[in-house]
Formats: sequence, C-alpha cells, structure tokens
Amino acid sequence: MNSPPEIQALYSKFSGAEASARLRAEIRSQVASWRWASDSMGFDEPYARELFGGPAARWLSDGRADPQKHVHHGLDAQGRIVIECRSSAREQVCLHTPGQRTTVSWHGGGGIDSVSQSRYEEGRLVAHHMHLGYRGMDSRYEYDGEQLQCSLTRNWETRERPWLTRHVFVHGADGVLDRIHLQYLDTQGQPEPGADRLLYLRLPKGETLKTVEARVQLLLEQSLATALQQIPRDEPLYGLLLCYTHEDLAAAWPPFLVWGRESYRRAVLERGEEVSYYLWAPDEIRGMGDADEHWFSDEALGEACLLHGQLMEMKQSNASAMRVLRHMLPLLESMVRQAGLPVTDDFVVAFADNTGEIDPLKAMKARLPDAHWALLKQRGLV
Repeated sequence: MNSPPEIQALYSKFSGAEASARLRAEIRSQVASWRWASDSMGFDEPYARELFGGPAARWLSDGRADPQKHVHHGLDAQGRIVIECRSSAREQVCLHTPGQRTTVSWHGGGGIDSVSQSRYEEGRLVAHHMHLGYRGMDSRYEYDGEQLQCSLTRNWETRERPWLTRHVFVHGADGVLDRIHLQYLDTQGQPEPGADRLLYLRLPKGETLKTVEARVQLLLEQSLATALQQIPRDEPLYGLLLCYTHEDLAAAWPPFLVWGRESYRRAVLERGEEVSYYLWAPDEIRGMGDADEHWFSDEALGEACLLHGQLMEMKQSNASAMRVLRHMLPLLESMVRQAGLPVTDDFVVAFADNTGEIDPLKAMKARLPDAHWALLKQRGLV
C-alpha cells in the first residue's frame, strides 16, 4: 500500500509557480456556477463527522455567507465541485477522471500544500493517498456489502520508518454505526497491545447533553476521591489544578490533576521567575516530572467523556465542560480536607488550561474569598 508514483510527480510539478498558476486559471475557466457552504462539501471521508466532530457541512445562500468564515465552491457544467476557496487562507482544485478524483491544495501565500488522490468503485471510496512533500499517508477502505468495516493507513515521513494504523467501524444490529476504534499496528499488521483507542460512541437512546454532563460529574467525583489517595504526602501542596485543554478539549477530557508542591513554589520564588505564570501553569509544574500529575483511566468515565465531547462538538461550544469544572471545585476542596492531604495555609484548588494560553487567575480570583486572594497577593503569589 504505497503512494501512486504520479502523486509525487504532480506535487513537484505544481510546486512551481508557473504550472500552479496555469492549473488554477484552467480550472476557474471551467466554473459554471458558484455556491457558498459552511465548510468543504467535497470532503467525502466515510464517517467524517463521527471521526472529526463538528456540524455537518451545508449549502448556504449568498446572503447568509461570511467570506471570512465560509467556503466558496466553484461547480462545473456537470455540477461537480472543481474549486474550493476558503477566504485567503487556502484554495484547492479538483481534477475529475472516471473512478478517480485528484485534489491540489495551496496555502494562502501561494505555496503548495498537498496533492491527494481518491479512488472509487461503485460510488464508494476504496483508496485515498495524500502527499504533503515531506510526509503523507495511503489509506485503503474495506467493506462488507454496504458497510465499511475498517480503513488501513500507512503513514510516512521523510527519514522516518512508516507506521500503520487501522480504524475499525463497529455497527449495531440495526446497521447503524455503534463505535469507532483506532488501532496502532506493528510491522506485521497486528494491533499493538494496549494501543486500542475508542474514538467514537453512538449516543444511547434518550441521552442528551444534560444527562451526559450529569454522568460525567458523578463519575469524575468518584474518580477524584480515589486519585487523591495516590498523591504523595511527603510535603505540603500549595495548589491542586483540575486541567483541561481549551483549544482541543478531547485531548484532555476527562480532565487531569496536577498538584504544586511547596518545594517547587519556593524554587520559583528564589529564581525570581514570573510567579503568576509558573506557579499556575500545568505544563511548567509537570515539567518537574510525572510524580506531580494524575490521568484518569476509568473506562466508564472515559466513555462518558467521549460522548460529552461529541455532543459539545455538535454545538461548537465547550460551555458544558466549563460547568463541570466549576461544579467540581468546591467538591474537590472538601475531598482534599477529608483525605487529610498536607497543604499550605494559602492552598488553592482551581481549574487551568493545560497550554497556559488562558490565564487561570481571573477565574481563581472570582471564586476565592477576598481574604484568601489578598493573602496570595500580599505574598506575591498571583
């Protein structure tokens, strides 16, 4: 399962400015009509919404389109999409031949991004190849009748050994997709032990964002009580952070725990570093070693959080996750006292964006008693 040789040739050819401009002009001359859509209408990966989240792309009237946000599609006389323009950030053209579609994409600055090729049999996608210059992927899709069973992908990078992954699509008795698993394969094409990751779960009948949010809260509370027993008691803690990732919620949902030791805080103060960042940035605390963090592995919590993430993706909002975090903080404070963890007299429980891009101090100040915040400020800790 390797890239067709013509893909690399096309990538090299259209990396040149002259050939690139000629192709784009030729395709634009084929456009018979233009239509706006909320996203790309030419992306035909099976179960794309289940794999990548977000609302389904839909056509828009010209009056409802936002040129800075939406995608302009050029269609030829046969109604096929031949060009897509996404503001000034990206442009791609599609070359149609029987049973095959080749797509060439460019960055906004004019440099080539990728060349991809999709092959179809009886209207179904059976192979997809993408070449991005120094890396790429080659995928094969396997069906049982009309049902997609799995997709096998060879991922490659220049100067690196290729690696294999497989998506397994499990359908229920009613023929509807039930779950998607991602497997990492060894060189013999067999699943690596312990490397199976659940990517998608079908929403059970009767479940809503509200009911799933409540279940996440309950399961997270149970898991936190167990996790606190595993925190070392060899020195006082100045802070306990419930961490999430604002830009990519699924990367850290369920959230994880990071605790700040008094010895770390003392070292930050002695070095004269920016305390408002270093004392409350999870990545900086974690940089001291993996003894200062805890990731939850409970299967029921993981599945509930996966459903939770899918529902939030559909709404394009993380508001439900933030409600969970705010709900957990007073409970976590109470659990810390019950667990008998050694803490400083100015100990803080807070939630924090793992990347450090969102300042946690604003939310911290809003929920702490005035006297507690004043003490932290007096000591130069915020």
